[in-house]
Amino acid sequence: MSGAAERQPMLQVTNLKKYFPIKTGVFSRTTGYVKAVDDVSFEIYPGETFALVGESGCGKSTTGRTILRLQNATAGQVIFKGEDVYAASGDRMRALRKDMQIVFQDPYSALNPRMTIGAAIREIMRVHGIATGNELHDKAEQVLETCGLQRHHASRYPHEFSGGQRQRVVIARALALDPSLIVADEPISALDVSIQSQIINLLEDLQDEFDLTFLFISHDLSVVKHMAERVGVMYLGKLVEVAGKRELYDSPLHPYSQALLSAIPVSDPTRRRERVILKGDVPSPANPPSGCPFHTRCPYAMDVCRSVVPQLRRTDSGRHVACHLIHPPEQHNGDPTTVETRNAH
Repeated sequence: MSGAAERQPMLQVTNLKKYFPIKTGVFSRTTGYVKAVDDVSFEIYPGETFALVGESGCGKSTTGRTILRLQNATAGQVIFKGEDVYAASGDRMRALRKDMQIVFQDPYSALNPRMTIGAAIREIMRVHGIATGNELHDKAEQVLETCGLQRHHASRYPHEFSGGQRQRVVIARALALDPSLIVADEPISALDVSIQSQIINLLEDLQDEFDLTFLFISHDLSVVKHMAERVGVMYLGKLVEVAGKRELYDSPLHPYSQALLSAIPVSDPTRRRERVILKGDVPSPANPPSGCPFHTRCPYAMDVCRSVVPQLRRTDSGRHVACHLIHPPEQHNGDPTTVETRNAH
């Protein structure tokens, strides 16, 4: 974003890791770890939409959940509005949760089928002390109306709504606590294409009206191009490139970013785009390759890629890339944050 460097970030994620233990045998001994999130760092500034993209299983959703402490991190630090999320406990953590909300991918499983949607929204507001009595009912209906539903819908159950309406309910429940940050975890992937644009427009309208900040997690690069100001590309639990939307879509530097963006459909049938076809399968996060995690599929892999893990480093243009083609290892002895860049080709 323009001027982002001069402002303080709302959210700072530093060296975040989330490893799931692999247990085998009668005694369930830990024999290894699934490295779902492996040393991820980024920041999000107030009012912006920062997107995480990548193939299924790359760790996008786990990153979002770990930031909110829905899953505890293995290592790393999460600073929200200057406060360490993992150092907070008890009432302080409850206050932080009020200001950090999530919109889940599947709106049906995110709602209690035995509660009316009005009761579900009132319950979360009651727990956080937003309102009581008649005011509680009025605020619940008002937030439903803000999200494109009717006040009388508060007395209905989740199964009485379509998928798009249920997602509006989930968004309303998150909005009811007046949060600053919303983690939108694949918020439209479970919806019909005809409904997806409505939900995207709703999120944009709410962002403008309530000055919201989004961590937008998606595998749909066309939607991300429409929504985000900055984008982080993940592969096998690691960030491989972080850049402004225009810079990334116009000239991706990392070979994996180039392959992802080449797969975006072109609306003009007279235009042709050179498709980058990756060979092989995504390695298992339980047994990642040595060196660069992408080297087994990279068309430009060098010997150093097989042994040395590239660090996410800042380029002269301000973006961050983890690639030995961009940051040759011999240059790492100099300035650790800014080095001369070369085109990935």
